[in-house]
Amino acid sequence: MPGDNQKTGLRIKNGLAYAKSRLAKLAEGRKGLGGISVASFLETTIIPIPIEVIVAPIMAASRTRGFIVASVTLAGSVLGAVALYLLAWVLFDDLAQPLIDLVGGQQEFEDLEDRFAEGGFWVVFAISITPVPMQLAALAAGATSYPIWLFLIAITASRAIRYYGLWLLVLGFGAGIARIFEGRKPDLRQDTS
Repeated sequence: MPGDNQKTGLRIKNGLAYAKSRLAKLAEGRKGLGGISVASFLETTIIPIPIEVIVAPIMAASRTRGFIVASVTLAGSVLGAVALYLLAWVLFDDLAQPLIDLVGGQQEFEDLEDRFAEGGFWVVFAISITPVPMQLAALAAGATSYPIWLFLIAITASRAIRYYGLWLLVLGFGAGIARIFEGRKPDLRQDTS
């Protein structure tokens, strides 16, 4: 029924907004850097909200800490990716398959398995550098027993480009870049911070 689909869509949207606000509070709390790392870990494993939405404003607020924020974000993301890889490698049938079913990614997962046979490194790299849910790449790599050392290199390199690239954008363009990641129009006036 159309009304039920709208209610379900609204529940999902509200749930994602709640998860985003909780991640932001975690990242900005008293233990901000630890919170950012945990938020990045959660974003990589179970919460499909791009962490850039949270860390871009933090980087813009404190440009001098931007490199550290990018590093902590990278560490949390890589740890999350390794956790999913190991989960899929050890317990694919029991745990990973239900997670794939939960996010509705069975077809994408099967496509990824085929791609891993042809060139897994570039599959992991490409997925990790784009906003595509990283969970699928980590689960596919683990489920197909893709060599973990290649997986680590691909994840670390692609995510480093992503997070340090964001830091460089914030350095160059200031708070305007953060506004874009928040879904708002950038303020075109000169940034004086």
